Amino acid sequence: MTILARFFRDLLRLILFLLRYFLRRGSDPDPRRCRPCPPALKRPDPFLYSQYYLMHLGIPVTWDNPDIYIFEGNTAVDPHNLEPSTDYTLVARIWNNSTDVPVVDLGVVFTYLSFGMGVQSHAIAATKTDLNVKGLPGCPAFAAVPWKTPPMAGHYCVQVLLEPPDDSNWLNNLGQRNMDVAQPASPATFEFDVGNHALPRPRRVHFTVDTYAIPPLPPCDDRPPNDVRLRELKRSAPHIPEGWTVQLTPSELVLAPGEEKTVKAEITPSPGFAGRMPINVHALDDAACFGGVTLVVEAP
Repeated sequence: MTILARFFRDLLRLILFLLRYFLRRGSDPDPRRCRPCPPALKRPDPFLYSQYYLMHLGIPVTWDNPDIYIFEGNTAVDPHNLEPSTDYTLVARIWNNSTDVPVVDLGVVFTYLSFGMGVQSHAIAATKTDLNVKGLPGCPAFAAVPWKTPPMAGHYCVQVLLEPPDDSNWLNNLGQRNMDVAQPASPATFEFDVGNHALPRPRRVHFTVDTYAIPPLPPCDDRPPNDVRLRELKRSAPHIPEGWTVQLTPSELVLAPGEEKTVKAEITPSPGFAGRMPINVHALDDAACFGGVTLVVEAP
């Protein structure tokens, strides 16, 4: 067979192949409609009040976590001025954002830090609980562990980490509660530690201060169910009120790897102040916020 004959033979085969392809494709205007679709994968979303996740969304936070409690016997106590070598019970309230998938044997890990930001973590205990779907009994779920405080008196930050077998959002599983309370002297004084145990290089630290607090729930009444009333979501935190001063010493830090330093906060309220004022101090490095404390000034 000559070269010319082979050329026309191959050309004819190509034309026949293209005709069969386009004729078969033209018989179905939407060839995708016959393709089987995989079923939608439904996953749980266990979470608790997570300061780091909320800050990632640009939402102001308080370090007085509403989902972490400390009990002495049957009495809830604030996590400040805890007695040394004393038996307490830590309780975490856990939610599920999924209406379809519960969580069985949800791992809950409790740790504590010295009062501050970026300091070392110490294990307390781990436990498991079952979490139902949103809107049904068993959501929220509660996980509790015993905790005997260290023999040294002081302030402590409790952290709770959720470790589910599966999760649609792994960013909202860590919450922290730390709070210190002082009567307004002249001025009210606090101390907290700031550390660099996460970076292999020096960490430059500066601070921001605000007075954000979680707004109260609206009162219940006889409005119809479709008239949903939500808490106001604020994208910016209230500034320090006029007449107040907050002095941090030092106001900026450079921490070597593994180093911790103590920061002193002096808070002077406005004359005649009465009530309760939260002061949130957030520590930021070159990348993002890596911790904070809520200092509370109270006056009768």
